[in-house]
Amino acid sequence: MVKLPENFELERYGLHVRLVREKDAEFIVKLRTDVRLGRYIHATAHDVEKQREWIREYQKREAAGTEYYFIFETAAGNPLGVYRLYEITEDSFTSGSWIFLPDAPLGASMLAFIIARELAWELVPNAVNVYNIKKDNTSVLQFTGTFEPKVIRETEDTLYFENTKEDFEEHKTPILRMLANRMGKACDIYDRKIAK
Repeated sequence: MVKLPENFELERYGLHVRLVREKDAEFIVKLRTDVRLGRYIHATAHDVEKQREWIREYQKREAAGTEYYFIFETAAGNPLGVYRLYEITEDSFTSGSWIFLPDAPLGASMLAFIIARELAWELVPNAVNVYNIKKDNTSVLQFTGTFEPKVIRETEDTLYFENTKEDFEEHKTPILRMLANRMGKACDIYDRKIAK
């Protein structure tokens, strides 16, 4: 299994991507404790030091290649949101902790969704992506549904999915084209590569 280097950084589709570090604790707490943004994820304490401790523990899993927590930023270095890949094995990976500022440029969170999965399949090409979404999180269900994931189980309030690399790749290009058309050239995260 390939691992990302500790100093991993990437520019893709006009977004800057890097691994979470302790300096990001305050931003993450701000995102995760926002009542509106955090309503579909596990509760987080309003404690920046506890978040730093969590990041230090996370970095052990990062070093082992079993988890990556990404910060997505503008080219100028302004943080927009976070996304996490975890429980990474040769056979599967879980994606989640997808939270973006409400005023992030149009399409940024969708591009992060795509970038994170691209990275995962670069690391573990034969793995299946598994994830879950609360049933009342309709906007996320609608977007992720465009990749035609398979429902593998459900509870009263949650749907559990799996998605193959082939299904993802089949639906990715039309979505990137749609985002390029919607975002327009003036958008901070517009990237001409999307339109090809």
